[in-house]
Amino acid sequence: GAILMTIIPLLLLVSLTLKPDLIPQTIEVTSYLPLFAYGIVVWLIFSLIMGFMIWTHYYLDLWIITDRRIIAIDQVHFFNRKVSSFRLERLQDIKVVINGIIPTFLNFGTLHAHTAGTGEENFISTGLPDPRGIQAMIQKATDARLMSIGGQVNQII
Repeated sequence: GAILMTIIPLLLLVSLTLKPDLIPQTIEVTSYLPLFAYGIVVWLIFSLIMGFMIWTHYYLDLWIITDRRIIAIDQVHFFNRKVSSFRLERLQDIKVVINGIIPTFLNFGTLHAHTAGTGEENFISTGLPDPRGIQAMIQKATDARLMSIGGQVNQII
């Protein structure tokens, strides 16, 4: 989306250059040229900022899965980060949501983790590659943690 927003003013300039008859003869283009250039530069700056925000949000969102806990780091804005964690034995449910034909073919989706606790009970991460594999890894780590603390793990054979 950000790349498309960056290309739009360039396409507009090319189309006006190739077909100058689209501009009415009553408008003197040369007198408005600095205003057009300023508008295009402002548009490009906002498009680049939007692109950097999208990239930062994608690149700095992390789920760190250890043998005892999961640490979820959510980059909300440029200078706003939310870090939360929960112990694996408190994990009650983990759900994968893959909606649409493109996410199905490209194998990306959303992961919801529900914990037992009075604090923040839902951990959500969107746009994850291979969410089913991540779900299986988390369930395997949870089973190993429950076995290590002496609990029983019910397995379906």
